[in-house]
Amino acid sequence: MSDTPETNKQKSQVIHFANLRKDAMTSSIGIAMGMASDAPPADPPNASRAMQSNLYEREDEYSRFYTGGVNNRGVIEPPYVLRVLDRLSQENNALSPCIEAMVTNIEGTGFVFEPVHGNTTDAVELIATQELVDFFDEPWPGVSFKEMRQNVRRDIERTGNGYFEVIRNAADVIMFMRVADSKMVRCIKLDDSTVVTKTVIRRGQAVRVKISVRERRFVQILNGRTLVYFKDFGSRRDLNKVTGVWAKPGERLPANLRASELLHLTALPDAHTPYGVPRWASQLPSVLGSRKAEEFNLDFFDNGGVPPIMILLQGGVLAPETRNAINLGLTQGAKRANRVQVIEAEPTGGSLDSASNARITVERFGHERQNDSMFEKYDDKCELRVRRAFRLPSIFVGTTHDYSFATAYASYTVAEAQVFRPERDKIDEMITLRVLPEMGYSGYRMRSHNMHINDVTAQLTGITLANSTNYVAQSEVITAVNAVCGLKLRVSDGPVLPWLVPGTNPNSGLPLRGAEAASKVQPTPLPGPPSPVGKGVTSSPKGSSSGTPHQPPRATPSRTATTSTKSDATDDEDTLVDAALEVGTFAAGGTYADSLKTGVRKLRDKAKDTH
Repeated sequence: MSDTPETNKQKSQVIHFANLRKDAMTSSIGIAMGMASDAPPADPPNASRAMQSNLYEREDEYSRFYTGGVNNRGVIEPPYVLRVLDRLSQENNALSPCIEAMVTNIEGTGFVFEPVHGNTTDAVELIATQELVDFFDEPWPGVSFKEMRQNVRRDIERTGNGYFEVIRNAADVIMFMRVADSKMVRCIKLDDSTVVTKTVIRRGQAVRVKISVRERRFVQILNGRTLVYFKDFGSRRDLNKVTGVWAKPGERLPANLRASELLHLTALPDAHTPYGVPRWASQLPSVLGSRKAEEFNLDFFDNGGVPPIMILLQGGVLAPETRNAINLGLTQGAKRANRVQVIEAEPTGGSLDSASNARITVERFGHERQNDSMFEKYDDKCELRVRRAFRLPSIFVGTTHDYSFATAYASYTVAEAQVFRPERDKIDEMITLRVLPEMGYSGYRMRSHNMHINDVTAQLTGITLANSTNYVAQSEVITAVNAVCGLKLRVSDGPVLPWLVPGTNPNSGLPLRGAEAASKVQPTPLPGPPSPVGKGVTSSPKGSSSGTPHQPPRATPSRTATTSTKSDATDDEDTLVDAALEVGTFAAGGTYADSLKTGVRKLRDKAKDTH
């Protein structure tokens, strides 16, 4: 039996597909064994006549540069698609509050520079500290280091990776720092080991040692095709930023070809790659499920939910206009849901002698409709799981409504000790141990401020205890009270007599009632010797705008006994008498005024005997 033309055509197609599969298997085996080359694959037959698209697919711009790719450059593929992680962080209702809470509470407290050992008031150290402050106030034109830390922290919490770029001038002096987008940077496999010299502190002395290290390279793609290379911060060899080739030891490349350096930070280390993974990577099902639940509810509302009614037509047919009107009323959402529908039906049965009737039945579905959105409990559980991945108390994301000061204080204290402070220490140690020595400030360190909640009651109690020891200067006590209470108290040069409120006991400050109560008032201790004229009496300023009633002038005793002339003493005594009389009228009984008058007369007699 001879083969027909159709049979021969089918055989040729089978042989062609078998060859294609064999070539594909051979190519796959070669790539898996590491035999792939940088040369592009051979063009298929009739490639010149094939139509080609100029549209660039952005699913993963580094795919052909990964290990085993078409154009293998040793680029390591990250465990997750970084752009997808960033998009999920923007869309999920639980991730965004947690990430912003981390950014604000970790990187928003500020920082200072201080010498590791030494006196912070030394002139040389103050100059060095100011130089560091000047650099980190603006490490990149128009951008502060605090803002950079916040941007890097946001990248770390979203994608698990963050990068600082460090730029040097031709003399290898660090001039700038800036943030590199974590979604656009990839790691390259470690190179062969090389010997470098490092300086470490051992037994209080700086020791230079030679160690063998494997230095990391990074790459960034531009315009979908051009690669720009970077080297790990602190690498001693120059790297060509265009070709990605290391210079020989001791060889210097031109300044315009030297690759800049990157500082790589991670949230959690990945098990198989040098990349980091976000803290919420273990809660990806909850992140995706929460989004799906919200989208389901949104579609549910857009489509009107469960149909409110079902129309059953028996023994008849609807007119096309009626059918369209019903469909329009049930599919236009809430705008047409409550409008009256007129239904016209024509019977389809019967005969000329007896006509049949069309039966229309309306079944209500109101009891089946949802009173609220679905999956609310599931969404709450997803939010709890995501927040637990960050180890954040609920007060930081605004989900707690019945908290008190005690619960808020406990939440802040635990979060500061367990979450925020350790993350700040990572940044501080990186800058202190790696960046500052390269800048020539090896004896200094960066220290981020802690986050505090001020308990005014506890602080005032501590101030009271410190003041009761009599070993704390009054100026320090007043300064502390002003800082805690927001006051502007000043320290007097000497003791100040208490002010008397009108109608109160000068000893207890309690209000007096009637002459009987005034007669029980004990006399107040007499003031000391009168001070010189013009300095013994003080009064409240006339332009005072405070809400307290006008206070009488008070006498300030002198700390040292002085001798004055008769005229000076007389004037000072008259002033004291006037003040005592005024106080006496306020004291409702004159006991305090009489005591002052008696004491002043004794002083007058003593002054007469002296002269």
